Amino acid sequence: MSILIDKQKSYSYAENETGKVVLVGAGPGDPELITLKGLRALRKADVVVYDRLVGLELLDEVPARALKVFVGKEAGRCSLKQEEINALLINYGRQGKFVVRLKGGDPFVFGRGGEEVLALAAEGIPCEVIPGISSAMAVPASAGIPVTQRGLASSVTIVTGHQRQDGDGQEVDWEQLARPGGTLVILMGVESLPRICQRLLAGGLAPATPAAVVQQGTLPDQRVVTAPLARLVDSVREAGIKAPAVIVIGAVAALADILNPLLSGMTHSR
Repeated sequence: MSILIDKQKSYSYAENETGKVVLVGAGPGDPELITLKGLRALRKADVVVYDRLVGLELLDEVPARALKVFVGKEAGRCSLKQEEINALLINYGRQGKFVVRLKGGDPFVFGRGGEEVLALAAEGIPCEVIPGISSAMAVPASAGIPVTQRGLASSVTIVTGHQRQDGDGQEVDWEQLARPGGTLVILMGVESLPRICQRLLAGGLAPATPAAVVQQGTLPDQRVVTAPLARLVDSVREAGIKAPAVIVIGAVAALADILNPLLSGMTHSR
């Protein structure tokens, strides 16, 4: 893959003894959705530390001399702990390297980017963040779902469906989120979908509330399932939807049936 931008323009970086770490948002999956600034940083990298959901075509843009380090996390499988990833970034920074920490979506939207910046700052390693297009906005859009729509939704709530296994951290108050009036976008929630739907219904959200799940959003094999909230779990199971996927709940989810065929022609299951 080759992305057509001016390769004569280079990323501004003054080399120094301690190096630098740049957190780059790779976008929601489609490699062409990375920002120009993020792409220029990739093209200058000495080291690229990348995640599982990053479009691998982006690695073709990295200099041949660069070291590529995979640190992807996957549900149910062992991977590097966040503290180990922090240590990697610090180590390469101390070696005077220009390090790109390439993350799916946006580094600061459930990407643990803030933790990495704090760890780097504590060790005196210069750090920068280049925002990316978050899957919370882009994936619904690619499925024909505007997360806000005049007359339907004037607010958006983004929440993680993944809870820490050790129970440490604030539990999502799904009953509070059941109050109608806006769009609910849930990331990393496919495995927890039965529990999420049960709690939203118990909190008073109407069973007929429109809902959608978008698998592999923005990619050629994108699939969209729409159903009323009360039937969403069964519809997702019948369609064989797996992670990575984004869940959208609220009136705007019904627009997928109208807009998605007009936008893409990607697979749409009901």
